[in-house]
Amino acid sequence: MVPVDHLEVVCDGKIAKSLPLDGKRDSADIEGTLPISASGWCLLRAWSEKAEYPVMDNYAYATTGPIYVNVADKKPRSPEDAKYFAAWIQRTIEITEKYPDWNSPQEKGTVNAAPA
Repeated sequence: MVPVDHLEVVCDGKIAKSLPLDGKRDSADIEGTLPISASGWCLLRAWSEKAEYPVMDNYAYATTGPIYVNVADKKPRSPEDAKYFAAWIQRTIEITEKYPDWNSPQEKGTVNAAPA
């Protein structure tokens, strides 16, 4: 078990609720509700402010995968997230194209090929 300092519900990239750890830092049992007014996603995030055994990283951090919430039958939509990931993919392609240490031209072609 890894001790954490903060446990948070994050919805659409913003902290929706900070959850109390009640002195325990290695587990939590929390019940409650969270009002959600628009479709989107939520996840649970746990993090620590400093390195501590057994994880000696300066910023120990973990999240669950997101759950998607539909309100009034509207699917989650985020043009901002789509723009971010489109730019991230483009940067990755540009970096990959310039990478000099491929094992072979075939490997570079396979990695850079568009999915079928």
